[in-house]
Amino acid sequence: MRGALGSLIAAHLFLTRLPLPSRAAGGRDPWGGLAWFPVVGLTVGLLAAVVRWAADPVGPLFATVAACAAGPLVTGAFHEDGLADTFDGLGPLDRGRRLEVMRDSRIGAFGTLALVFSVAARVAVLAPLGGGQACALLVAGHVLGRWSTLPLARWVPPARGDGLAAGVVRADARAVALGTGAALVISTPVLWCVAPQAAACAPAGAALAALLTGLWWRRAFGGVTGDAYGATNQLAEIAALAGAAAVV
Repeated sequence: MRGALGSLIAAHLFLTRLPLPSRAAGGRDPWGGLAWFPVVGLTVGLLAAVVRWAADPVGPLFATVAACAAGPLVTGAFHEDGLADTFDGLGPLDRGRRLEVMRDSRIGAFGTLALVFSVAARVAVLAPLGGGQACALLVAGHVLGRWSTLPLARWVPPARGDGLAAGVVRADARAVALGTGAALVISTPVLWCVAPQAAACAPAGAALAALLTGLWWRRAFGGVTGDAYGATNQLAEIAALAGAAAVV
């Protein structure tokens, strides 16, 4: 039990900026707690949902923008940074040059556009929904977005020998199964309350995004990088939101 709690805290310390006691993680490698990543998504999603609910009297558009801003504040824009760097890296035609560009901390045109469209997509999907529906989708979207790391860590090799992705020990089948089970156990009842079909469409959207981006990263970079993990997280979250909203 203590080991599981340490892994859960390590995963939160890795993926968020929540003021948790680092000693409680016991020096555990956050990648060893991959199965807990969807639970971290639950934490972030609940905080974003609280913001959406609290700001709703101002208006659904403002409340949605505030909720979409709350997520990056909790995570330190960890995944958004990966999204921007990854799309900047897709600019050059040479694979080696692409990996160099991804290391550059400066944001380019492709990265800027990716961030703009990412936020716009979330707002466009969530703003027309009622408060309860939007809150439910925020929770499920964050859970399924964090889940998308698992299949990539299992089946897509690192693009280079150093960097964040190189430190990932290939996820075993048990971790993927546990993480997938956790994501479904959390998201299914939440989405079912919105629309029964959403409980199937949102996970299907996230899984499709994970599959397509995994293939894309292998072709573009030769594998996955730390930034590419973040990009997949963002795209899987958007796909899950769109899948659920399509049937609401």
